Amino acid sequence: MNILFITIAWPVSGERNLYSDLMDEFVLRGHNVYVVGTHSTELVLDDELKDENGLKVLRIHSGKIRKTSHFRKALSLLTLGKKMAKALDRYLSAVRFDLIISPTPPITLSALYKKLKHRYKAKFYLLLKDMWPQGSVDHGVFRKYSIPWMYFRLHELRTYKIADYIGCMSPFGAEYILSKNKQIPGNKVEVCPNCIRIKKAITVANTQEIRIKYHIPANACVFIFSGNLGIGHGLGFLVEAIKRLTDYSKAYFIIGGSGTHFRFLNDKLKEFPHNNVLLYNWLPSGDFNQIMAASDVGLILLYKYTVPQFPSRLLSYLEYSKPVLCAVNPYTDIGTIVENHGCGRSVNHGNLNDFVAAIKYFSENENERLRMGENARKLLIDNYTVAHGYEIIMNHFKNQNVV
Repeated sequence: MNILFITIAWPVSGERNLYSDLMDEFVLRGHNVYVVGTHSTELVLDDELKDENGLKVLRIHSGKIRKTSHFRKALSLLTLGKKMAKALDRYLSAVRFDLIISPTPPITLSALYKKLKHRYKAKFYLLLKDMWPQGSVDHGVFRKYSIPWMYFRLHELRTYKIADYIGCMSPFGAEYILSKNKQIPGNKVEVCPNCIRIKKAITVANTQEIRIKYHIPANACVFIFSGNLGIGHGLGFLVEAIKRLTDYSKAYFIIGGSGTHFRFLNDKLKEFPHNNVLLYNWLPSGDFNQIMAASDVGLILLYKYTVPQFPSRLLSYLEYSKPVLCAVNPYTDIGTIVENHGCGRSVNHGNLNDFVAAIKYFSENENERLRMGENARKLLIDNYTVAHGYEIIMNHFKNQNVV
């Protein structure tokens, strides 16, 4: 089966993410996978087709998409579909695809999906990772019913119509998309969660060594929040908790990653004296893995959204057998899933008293942390592996000619 995977989030060669893990599974199951993605840097102006780990990866010059203004990003996305179509014609015109898979964002490729479905008579599976345009409304990029909203909503509706199946990250996501789009048949929407290829159990022989290197207290319970640092996390709330706990020696916080709010965090933490937090924007990969393994509790923060979110950082915590503390809004079910599987706790984002109380609970109950960590790893194995993702998608094609 020839599979075309279209994304703006394909990792650089040698690295992995949700999508490369999933497509690797398709290759291992005997399929031919072709990826159309973008260059990781805008400095590369030429399109390029390469073999990467058993896949054919076609990278195109997309213009500036990452770490840029909303206006410039929008301009790049508006022309992206035509650029991808042109590159496909140039490099892969001889290939007939049976199945097209693509995640959101972006939502602006609806014309490309329609063209390719018609050309190849292929099925189209949409992995719904972000819901435009409502996500942009939540972020204050534009208003609902404005001209930009109507434009992106048109793309959203067309994409849903073109898709044969829509995979959502969680039950809340599936319920939301059906409630807001009454025209979508219920049998088109299902849960197809974030998934990864699980490594062997990860341990650090001497956690004290990495703690000493980064001046992390030897006996403190370490809470880690690592990944994209954006407005949707409500990071000011985390800073308030850190401030309240400056004299509480049993808890220590590690915040790492890049994003629009790294500078915000850096500035806010300078406003008061503290010795209970490490903020970084980059670590050597070996040090990062050790930091993750040496940490005790993973943090999930969700605030400025009215659409269901299910951050992929959860899987990193589960993979490292870490219990999870969620401070989230009522529009996500991630906290409920964590609590129902006995691998963490969830509080309402904004309730500082409950959040601080949960931090102290984890800090003072090591045996409970270890028990929850075991459950976390089990939750990952039982629900969020690439084998699960593969089976969910391919279940639709077992008895059809496309297999």
